[in-house]
This record gives sequence, structure tokens and C-alpha cells, in this order.
Amino acid sequence: MPIYRYQCADCGAVFRVFHRNGNSSPVECTHCNSQITKQLLPRIGVIYKGNGYYRTDYQNKKQTSSDKTKEKE
Repeated sequence: MPIYRYQCADCGAVFRVFHRNGNSSPVECTHCNSQITKQLLPRIGVIYKGNGYYRTDYQNKKQTSSDKTKEKE
């Protein structure tokens, strides 16, 4: 059974509701029993793999002291 998050338009409370498949009955707020509710977007976990997702991947590499001496020669 999927879990959906709702927010009440009257009191602003956020709550979760279990829905069975095909159930489209109006949802009541669990705090004030109002039927004016809004379904919130689901939270999705994202995992970034590979190069290019972190700012450290694009930083310039610092020159070492041996590189500096090679440039002077």
C-alpha cells in the first residue's frame, strides 16, 4: 500500500495516509477534520555516482613544488 503525504489548507498540518489501490475517497485532516487537503510531492532519495557531481571534481589541481621548478627551467 502506498503512503501519501497531505497538508491541510486550514491548519497547515502535514500527515500521512495509506491508500489502497483504486481508493480515491476524500482525505480528512487528522488534526482538524477538514476535507480541504493538498497532496504533497513524494520525497525521493537520489544517489549520485561517478565523476562531475561534486564541486571538488572541477577544481584546478594545485601545482606541486616540482612542477614549479620544471616551469622555471
